[in-house]
Amino acid sequence: MLISNNQIPLRGGHLVQENLGSFDAPFFSITPKAACMDPQHRRLLETAYRALEDAGVPISKCSGSNTSFYTGCFTNDYLSILHQDYDAEQRHAAMGIAPLMLANRMIWFYNFKGTSMNLDSACSSSLIALHLACQDLRAGSSEWYYQHDQHLTMSLLWTDSSYRHSWEAQVSRCWSFDKRANGYARGKGSAVTLLKRLDDTLRNGDTIRAVIRNTGSNQDGRTLGITQPSEEAQIDLIKQTYQRAGINMAPTRFFEARATGTPVGDPVEGNAIITAFREYRSEHEPLYIGAFKANIGHLGGCSGLAGIIKAILVLEKGIIPPIAGFVSLNDRIDAKKPHLHFPTEAVPWPTVPVRRACINSFGFGGTNAVAILDDAYHYFKLNGI
Repeated sequence: MLISNNQIPLRGGHLVQENLGSFDAPFFSITPKAACMDPQHRRLLETAYRALEDAGVPISKCSGSNTSFYTGCFTNDYLSILHQDYDAEQRHAAMGIAPLMLANRMIWFYNFKGTSMNLDSACSSSLIALHLACQDLRAGSSEWYYQHDQHLTMSLLWTDSSYRHSWEAQVSRCWSFDKRANGYARGKGSAVTLLKRLDDTLRNGDTIRAVIRNTGSNQDGRTLGITQPSEEAQIDLIKQTYQRAGINMAPTRFFEARATGTPVGDPVEGNAIITAFREYRSEHEPLYIGAFKANIGHLGGCSGLAGIIKAILVLEKGIIPPIAGFVSLNDRIDAKKPHLHFPTEAVPWPTVPVRRACINSFGFGGTNAVAILDDAYHYFKLNGI
C-alpha cells in the first residue's frame, strides 16, 4: 500500500473501543451543542470526576478552593475534522476545540480558583505539567493540583505525517528496546492525577498513592537534528534531579522509560540510563526497565502521566512487569554493561528499605522531563510517619 494512493500502510493501533461521542452532557451542565466539543474535552470531564471518586474527595469539598488544573495536549484531530465539514454546527466550536479550554473547562465546572493552563511540549507534555505543578505546590501557590493529559486519535492527518517521518511502525507495535524496533504504534488514553503537599495530605487524612520526591526538566539544545534526542542531556537531567533534592540513586530499582521503539530514540535513552546509574547498580542488583508503550502504544501528550500511573501501581504491588514482546536487546544499546535488566517475566520487587522508581519522558522538540517516586508505605515507615 502507498500513501500516495490515499492509503497508510499501518495495521492499526491501541484504540479505545467505545463510541467517542458517548458523553453525558447534561450531567456536566453542557447543552446538546456538545457536538462541537472535542471528545478530548468530554473525556477529561469524565476522567477528572473518576479521579475525585478514587481519591475520596467530594466536589463540595474542593469547590471554590485554591485548586489549579494543568493539562497537556499537543494534537488537535477534532479541529481538522470540523474544518472538513462546513455543514456541521460550529457556533460553539471555538470553545469546543481550543486546547486551552481543556484546563479552563475543568476550572469552570468544578469551580476551582487556582491557575489553569494547557501545556504543549509534545510527548513530554504531561511530565512537564507534573514538574510545574510540583514547583507551584512547593511555592505554596495552590492547595491542590489536578494534572490531566489526553490523547485521542480521530484523524489520519497526524498519523500520515508521523509515518512519513518514519516514527510509526508499519506493524503497529512498539518493540521497546528490541532489535525489531522500527517505530511506535499509536494509542489512545486519558489520565488525571491529584497532587497535594504531603503535610496537608497527612493532616487531612487524604488517600496517598505515592510520594513524589522530585521532578526535573531540561532541553537538548542543538543536536544533529531538531527531533534527535541528546544522550548527554538525558544523563544530566537524571543525575541532577536526584542531586538537587539530595536523593540517593541507589534505592532506585525500577525505571519506566519513554521507549517508543524508534531506531534512534531507544538507543539514546537506553545508553543514557546505563550511564546515569552505572555506579549504583550491578549484575546481581540490576535496574529493572519498564516500557508501557509495548503494551498500550504511544499516547502522545498523555505518555508521561501513563508512565507515572504505571510506576505507582508497580510501587504499590511490589511486582515489576515484563516488557511486552521483548526478545533481544537493540544492538546499539551497550549490552556490555550488565546492570540493566529488561524483564521478560514478572519480577518481585527486590528487598530494600524503600521502593523508588524513576520515570522518563522527552518530546520530539527536545524537551525532557523526569520524575522520582517513592512508594507511600515504605516512605512513611522509613521516616517514622
